[in-house]
Amino acid sequence: MGKHATLQVRVEDAMKAEAEQLFEALGLSLSEAVRLFIAESVNGRRLPFTPHLSKSEGATSAFGKLRHYGNPTQSSDERAAWLKEQGASDAERPKSTPRGRSRDIVIVDKTVLLHYLLDNDPRRAAKARRIIAGGAARAYPETIVACVAALENDYHVPRSLIGTVMALLADDVSMEDGAAVRLAARLYGAGKLSFAEHLLAARNVLTGYPVETFSKPLSRTIM
Repeated sequence: MGKHATLQVRVEDAMKAEAEQLFEALGLSLSEAVRLFIAESVNGRRLPFTPHLSKSEGATSAFGKLRHYGNPTQSSDERAAWLKEQGASDAERPKSTPRGRSRDIVIVDKTVLLHYLLDNDPRRAAKARRIIAGGAARAYPETIVACVAALENDYHVPRSLIGTVMALLADDVSMEDGAAVRLAARLYGAGKLSFAEHLLAARNVLTGYPVETFSKPLSRTIM
């Protein structure tokens, strides 16, 4: 009989209770359901479900989320206090009212996304918000990679916060290969590799396709 390892996962109490109720109805314990998920993922070499990105038309949930990092005079204590306040108020913030989607797709680049997230130039940030709120903005993975690099290297935004905000951005902007971008954002927030490398790892997870690399750190994260 093989050795057994213990896996610890943190979830909210309410979610845990709902999960236990659901799995009990399916004849499974929570532990059995987690083991089943892992086994199916390993056997199929991919997630046992297809992640879906439901872009909310007109949403601007990521707008200005990094505003204080766009202000070079902001102290670290002031930034920390602002982030704490944001976390406390997010649950109470009303959702954006959906607007009609424009038929004309607009490809946005790194500068548009940076002004949208940092809100560090009133005129340009307002224009970026109008474009994205109109539901016509589309971003490509290479643009997201460049945006993340700028946030980390030029604005010194913590990785964990970048990961959170990139996931929010995926709700505001239509993204090519959006499922991989969203998963890469989660991996990046908790990892140490570049966003581009986490994007490869995310595609490996979602598709099951092998990734050939000479990078030892990357090879340890892929299946």
